[in-house]
Amino acid sequence: AWTRMAAWLIAAVLLSPLAIVPASWGPTIAQTKNFAFLLLGGGVVIGLIRNLWVRAFAAWACLRYLLDGGPAWSLSAVAGILVWGLFHEQARRLTESGWARVRLGILVAALFQVGWVLLQLLQLDPIFRPVVPQSGPAAAFVPPVGWLGNPMDLALLLGLSLPVLTAVRPAWLGLSSAALTALVILLVLRTTGGALAVGLTLLWLVWGWWPSWALRISVLVAVLLVGAIYLRMWDPHVDARTLVWRQAAQMIGQRPVLGWGGNALDHRVFFLTPRTELRWNFLFNEWLQAWLEFGVLAPALALGYAEALARRLRHRDAVAGECLPAAAFVLLTSGFSIPFHIGPVALLAALMLGTLDRRLV
Repeated sequence: AWTRMAAWLIAAVLLSPLAIVPASWGPTIAQTKNFAFLLLGGGVVIGLIRNLWVRAFAAWACLRYLLDGGPAWSLSAVAGILVWGLFHEQARRLTESGWARVRLGILVAALFQVGWVLLQLLQLDPIFRPVVPQSGPAAAFVPPVGWLGNPMDLALLLGLSLPVLTAVRPAWLGLSSAALTALVILLVLRTTGGALAVGLTLLWLVWGWWPSWALRISVLVAVLLVGAIYLRMWDPHVDARTLVWRQAAQMIGQRPVLGWGGNALDHRVFFLTPRTELRWNFLFNEWLQAWLEFGVLAPALALGYAEALARRLRHRDAVAGECLPAAAFVLLTSGFSIPFHIGPVALLAALMLGTLDRRLV
């Protein structure tokens, strides 16, 4: 593996002068440096990834980018997929003692966000200031969004952290941190994804108390049904989701095989909600967004990854530990949100899923 890496890196160094080729020389030559980056740097990353589904997804993203002519606006999307693959691979190589240290890091990060939300509630935020409009009354306080700038994003981050917090040792530290985080999620952020995370974590904690699989499945279905009803009746974006999904289906129908390219919603495809005249650069659904951007292979490979994990999970939920509710949370929220397009949430998901992959080997 090191020999292959060395060959790729030597080739990348030899071709690095292509980065100074001026754009005036023509688009084909100007984009050569981007091609070299993906073919060489991307080749190193793909060679390091051992999970075949993740490797295939990363390789397809790079190939799809090259087929599109190497647009600069799409490069960050492909680079993000390669970084996600690296995080997933490193999590697969962690020992359990190493994962215990990662748990503590996740706890510190979650408590930092919770503490900052409390500062914002008390109007003591020393960094982020309310926006003062040119006319009319000024904003009364900074909304409680932590450092992520959006309650949905923060709820996804804290919700994904919640099962991990319950597994931190000593138990009093983990459970008390989880309880405080859950209260902030439910009472302050009040988002669909956050409420789902609290429900799934509680379900996982009491799972062992119910020996009957029929009772377990019944309770799980009840939790999901309550979440679906909440999402349909009280979620503020439910109308926008319906409209955006219909538009997305139309655009996917025009290019179902190859898609429109990474980051296409910022550059090639534009969705507007007529009533509010807002433009959406995300689809409230990871599966639709992956299909629209990278074609039908993207959701197919993601589904293959999920199916492979589920097949190995049969009768091994005890081995999965806290990564099981985290994986369920990521899977369910992908149907109505974009966890893999929110940087901190995506990287945390890579750590969780990579650890789950290792435990099931």
